Amino acid sequence: MKASMKQQSKPSHESKILLWDIEATGLVADFATILCIGWKLLGEKEVHLLTIDSYKEFEKDKTNDKPLIKDFLKVYNSADVQVTYNGTRYDVPMILSKTLEHGLEVPPNVPACDLYFTVKHNLKLSRKSLQNVGYYLKLSDEKTPVEGKIWRKAATGDKKSLQYIYTHCKQDVLVLEDLYLKIRPLIRRHPRVGEVRECSACGSSRLHRRGRALSTTAKTDRYRYQCQDCSSWSTRP
Repeated sequence: MKASMKQQSKPSHESKILLWDIEATGLVADFATILCIGWKLLGEKEVHLLTIDSYKEFEKDKTNDKPLIKDFLKVYNSADVQVTYNGTRYDVPMILSKTLEHGLEVPPNVPACDLYFTVKHNLKLSRKSLQNVGYYLKLSDEKTPVEGKIWRKAATGDKKSLQYIYTHCKQDVLVLEDLYLKIRPLIRRHPRVGEVRECSACGSSRLHRRGRALSTTAKTDRYRYQCQDCSSWSTRP
């Protein structure tokens, strides 16, 4: 079923839906270094990784994440929609903080789908972590755990620990994509990726009318439509 979901019809214009995740040595920018950023565009096969030790500046300063941020902003700035998990409270503020710290140009306000809040408001689970949600929904890509000692070694530049963190980040992005495709019909305010007559979530033109959308305030009749590719719902005149 998952394969068929990824082969759905394309919108009339190519929308870049960016799925991304960061791994850092801490939870606040003034005490943390971003070690890597994993990202992929929806529909791509491979996850791209930007890693701190791939830049020459790393040899002199293990905390210099400026080149990493600079390269990621090129990707971020070109996205039409971004998909994260708790990104509005962590990933995005971290990137913005680092952007200002390094004197880089502030990126645009890219419309966001934060899947954490979709899970929080729609699923009744014991824990809302990406790992637990992925396990509960039986997503194919499994999120890898990271022990504290690995984080500590990675912060010092230990190559083996860094590599483990990078693999962890890559898996996070894959789980994120699977989760996005799984719960996309639950995203009530998905940024529009198609034209007015297309599905706002995936851009498909295969919409079926499914009854009236009753309202006490609407002055004109509106109807419910369901996308036959991604199952998302919308209301239209």
